[in-house]
Amino acid sequence: MQSKPSGLGPAHAAQFDDASIVAAYGARPPYPESLVTLILDVAGVSHPRILDLGCGTGELSRRLAPHAGAIVAVDRSPRMIAAAQRLAGGDAPNLTWIVGDMERMTIDGSFDLAIAAESFHWFDWAQACAAIRRLVPSRRLALVEGRYDVGTPWASALAALIGVHSTNREFVPYDLVGELLARGLFALEGRRALGPEPLEQSVDDYVRSLHSRNGLSLDRMSPGSAHAFDAAVRRLVAPHAAPRVALHIETRVAWGFVASHC
Repeated sequence: MQSKPSGLGPAHAAQFDDASIVAAYGARPPYPESLVTLILDVAGVSHPRILDLGCGTGELSRRLAPHAGAIVAVDRSPRMIAAAQRLAGGDAPNLTWIVGDMERMTIDGSFDLAIAAESFHWFDWAQACAAIRRLVPSRRLALVEGRYDVGTPWASALAALIGVHSTNREFVPYDLVGELLARGLFALEGRRALGPEPLEQSVDDYVRSLHSRNGLSLDRMSPGSAHAFDAAVRRLVAPHAAPRVALHIETRVAWGFVASHC
């Protein structure tokens, strides 16, 4: 099978156990309530059993738990799981947190739906699909492809700054669903853009949210680069902050089935 796009290897995925990225996660835009509703609709059953792969700090698992029969949330980062357990809803009795590598670990039980929110690109895709086939009899998978600021006037300038300062020098743009379809790993049932939803943030929180992204970990950027990046971002957004930054966040979702064999 052809290799993944560059910049999506294990060394870059490991950044999500960095203390600085975990600390910055809370500044990410929240998922819209319409995403919770869509995931429950895609599951197709009342009170579904859900497997959350690459759960991070577990925002979706914690919000889905009141509507689910059971949720097992998996992430390879011990710091992410520890943070998830401390956050509101992290102690729900039907929610199980697991630290591990989902492609190769043993998980008990079967599920109605697997979800992967801005995480599937980091997995070994063939092994991840094989794991979903074992654990989800329906093979049903919902992919949150990402959250995007739409209509921000500084978007192109920010992208250029990230290109200069990111520690992930291998990264190339990619379309996750297109990559999975091209490899015969996924059958697409539906795709939707939710929102855009308005969000206001302080300039400080906006800058902090950027450091929750791969390549912008403060544990890996040099102090000089981090300082220069932050100062440049503040200059970009300052003319548009009154005094807070007004964003419009679009959440893109796809759902379907992993291949029956690969």
